[in-house]
Amino acid sequence: MLLGTVLSGLHAWALLALYFWFMGPSVPALILCGVYAIAVWASFRLAKTRSHGAMVSLVLFVVVAVWWTRRVPEGDLAYAKETVESARITTDLNLLTVAGLRQFRYRSVEDFDERWHTQSYDLEKLQYVDLHFVHWGIPGVAHVITSFVFQDGPPLAVSIELRREKDEPNTLLRGFFKQYEIHYVWSDEPDVIKLRTNYRKDEEVYLHRTSLTPEQGKKMLRSMAARTNWLEGHPEFYNTLTDSCASAISLHLMQAMGRTEPLFGRRFSPAAYEKQGYREGWLLHAKPDFQADREASHVNARARAVNDDSDFSTRIRTHLPTPPVQPSYGSGSY
Repeated sequence: MLLGTVLSGLHAWALLALYFWFMGPSVPALILCGVYAIAVWASFRLAKTRSHGAMVSLVLFVVVAVWWTRRVPEGDLAYAKETVESARITTDLNLLTVAGLRQFRYRSVEDFDERWHTQSYDLEKLQYVDLHFVHWGIPGVAHVITSFVFQDGPPLAVSIELRREKDEPNTLLRGFFKQYEIHYVWSDEPDVIKLRTNYRKDEEVYLHRTSLTPEQGKKMLRSMAARTNWLEGHPEFYNTLTDSCASAISLHLMQAMGRTEPLFGRRFSPAAYEKQGYREGWLLHAKPDFQADREASHVNARARAVNDDSDFSTRIRTHLPTPPVQPSYGSGSY
């Protein structure tokens, strides 16, 4: 029974790998999956013993697995508008310049003005690192966006996302099967945050401040910039479990904090990271308990009440612990 369960799981994975890689649903994908299933069935049906049949079917799985490990991202595909450009980051002493900064302005999820800019940031004026946790109703699943807050300008947001082709569906299951590339979106908050609070009606955003010092924040920012530039010439597959927004941010935070133990290594549930950060102290809080602090960190209502994009980043931060130095961006109080 144990062997049968293991083999069933392996062959199910192989069928999904074949199906998704050959652009399922499609006739070639279905034919290939059918051929594989028949071959597995025949290996047991024609074998003299169950052990012999199991060995033959295992060889079939190994063939698919070896082929799978040899698949590499193609790059330079016809990507969706949201990720058609890749950011290019350069640094000159303490001046960090982002070419390909996304500043889309939305009228709806599908209707927006495409804007790509080049903007520079003085790292000496970096004050805080904030994390946005985005939930959309699937238990245990969350998307994490990092914002770097500067003294004399709007925050710089980095969202680690999957990069899909035009008209390619975005599903959680496809993310396990080498269907997308991993992609760093560098943008302002009226783009990448407002899209989720104001236009994607099923997403809830919770904003927290981290305990990272400005020096740690600069280290994390440079780490993200280095990987962004690396991916431009060395594309990698996105993986929902092993190489997603949460796992990537975990590594960047580890480097910034000087930790050796994986920050999120004990959990596969990104939604649990907020409570972990609260308990361990790397997410700051102004309320006496986690639930009260999390309720205060919910920013959707505040975001929808903001009409002027220049005031957006200030208005969604009214719940955060009062910092010792007031940022000067926007017109509201911090």
